[in-house]
Amino acid sequence: MGGRVMGVRVTAMLLAVGLGTAACGGGGGSGEDSGGAAILRWGIPGNPTSLDPRLAGPLDPVFLDNFYETLIDRKPNGELKPGLATEWKFAPDGKAIDLTLRAGVKFQDDTPFDAEAVKANVEAAKKPPSLLVGALKSIEAVEVSSPTQVRLVLSAPGGHLVNVLAGEAGMMISPKALGNADLKTKPVGTGPFKLTDIADGRLSMRAWDGYWNRSAVKIGGIEMTVYADEATRLRAVRSGQSDGSSITPAQVAEAKSAGLTVVQGANTTFNGILLNTGASEFGNPKVRQAMSYAVDRKAISDSLYAGACKPSVQPFQDGFWAYDAELAGTDAYHDVDKAKALLAEAGLPNGFKFEMNVGPNTSYQQLAQALQAQLAQIGITMSITVLEASQLINARRTGKFNATVSLVQAGRPDPSQFVADYYMPGGIYNPGKFTADGVADLLAQSRQTDDLATRQGPMRQIIKTVFDAGPPVIPVCGVQYVAAFRSGIDGFQVPVVGDYDFGSLTITK
Repeated sequence: MGGRVMGVRVTAMLLAVGLGTAACGGGGGSGEDSGGAAILRWGIPGNPTSLDPRLAGPLDPVFLDNFYETLIDRKPNGELKPGLATEWKFAPDGKAIDLTLRAGVKFQDDTPFDAEAVKANVEAAKKPPSLLVGALKSIEAVEVSSPTQVRLVLSAPGGHLVNVLAGEAGMMISPKALGNADLKTKPVGTGPFKLTDIADGRLSMRAWDGYWNRSAVKIGGIEMTVYADEATRLRAVRSGQSDGSSITPAQVAEAKSAGLTVVQGANTTFNGILLNTGASEFGNPKVRQAMSYAVDRKAISDSLYAGACKPSVQPFQDGFWAYDAELAGTDAYHDVDKAKALLAEAGLPNGFKFEMNVGPNTSYQQLAQALQAQLAQIGITMSITVLEASQLINARRTGKFNATVSLVQAGRPDPSQFVADYYMPGGIYNPGKFTADGVADLLAQSRQTDDLATRQGPMRQIIKTVFDAGPPVIPVCGVQYVAAFRSGIDGFQVPVVGDYDFGSLTITK
C-alpha cells in the first residue's frame, strides 16, 4: 500500500497482525554476539505488517531485506546487480526472461535454492491473498530447464520486471515454508540474518553462518526496537540506547548539534493525500484539481520539514528517471482563487465536508492538520480521524476510506507498478476505479523494455495526463530520507527505492 503509518500502541498492533512471541532461540541484548562481532541496535517507528513478503507493507523491507534475498539484487542506491540470479536476459520479443541461478545456495531451513524453488515462489505469489498478484500479472508460466535455469514466460513485454524481481516479488521463500501460517512471524529465506526473537516492540536477529556470502556480513546481528515517536527515537540514539535510526528532516540540526552523524538524500517516496474517487465529492475531477491548487506545499515543507521535504505536484523527485521537468516547481500550482473557482465550476461554491483518516504517527497528524487549515481557506471542511496503524492499513487495502494522508512509495518496485496500483481500474489502491484517457496504452509502452531512456517518455506523459485529469493521489512533497548514527557506525547508504543492506555496515566502539 502506498505508505504505512506505524503504530504507537504496539501491543494492539501486534495482536492485530499476529505478531506474538515467536522465539527461535534467545533474543539476547545489544553489544556483541557469541563470536564477538558487534550487534547493530536500530530504532524503528513500528512493527512489520508481516514478515511474509507476499503480505508485507511497503515499508517492511527494512525488516525483510535481512532475512530474504531477491532474484535480482538492488543496492540501496538503486543500482541493479546479480542476486540469486547471476544473469538475466530478455527474449528478442521481450515476452520472456531467462534467469541463470546462483548454485550452492540454501534456505535457512537447509532446503536447496534452485529453479523449482523459483517456480514455487512465483506461482504462490500470483495467488490471493498475496498482494503481489498485480505485480506478477504478466507472468503466464514458469519453465524449469535445469536446477539453475528458469524461464519466465510473459503475456506482454515486461521490461519493468527487472525492478519487480528486485523487490518483494523477487524475494525467495523456502518452498517448505510457503504454506506456513506462521510465516509472518517466522521468515525462512536465504538472507544474511536469521530471526531469533520477535516480541512486543522488538525484533532480534543474528548473522547466519550458513549464508552463502557470509564473509560480506560485517556485523553479528541486529536488535530492532520500536520508538513510535520521532523525538523519542532520536533521544534513544543520543543517549546510546540505539546506534542509529531514521529521523525527520526537522531533527537534523538537533542531531548534528548532539555530535551524531547524519546521512540524508532523496528517495522515491512522497507525502501526499490519497483520495477514494468513489467516495465523498472526489469523483469530480474539478474537486480534485481544486484541492491540489489549495495546498501550499512550500509552507508545509518549511513549517513541518525544515524545507527538506521538496514541494512537488508529481510523485517523483528531480534526478529520478521518471521525473517530469514540465511539472517542476510549485508556485504556479498554488492558487487559492483558482481553487475556489474550480469548486464553483464543480457546483460546490460553498465547499463540502469530508473525513480524513490518519495513523497515530505524530508527523502525519501534523501534516493532516496543516492540510485541514489550507483546505478550509477554499470552504472545504476536513475532519481528522486517527486510526491504529493496523486499522489504517486494512482501510486502504479494502478501499473503505474517503481520504488518507501518509507516505506513498512511488518508485518501488517500479514506477509503472505505482501507476497500475493507483491510476488504473482494478489497481489495489484505486477503490474508486479512477481512470484517465490514454494511461493504459502509455503504461504498456513504459513496460516494453528495461531501457530507461526509452521508458521515460511514456512514463512522464502518464504523470502529466493524470495531473491534468485531477490526480487521485495529490503529492505534497518529496521525502528526504534522513538517518542519525552514533559515532563509529559507517557504511550506511540512503535506501533510494527502499532497499537496505545492514550487513555491510561496520561498527567500532
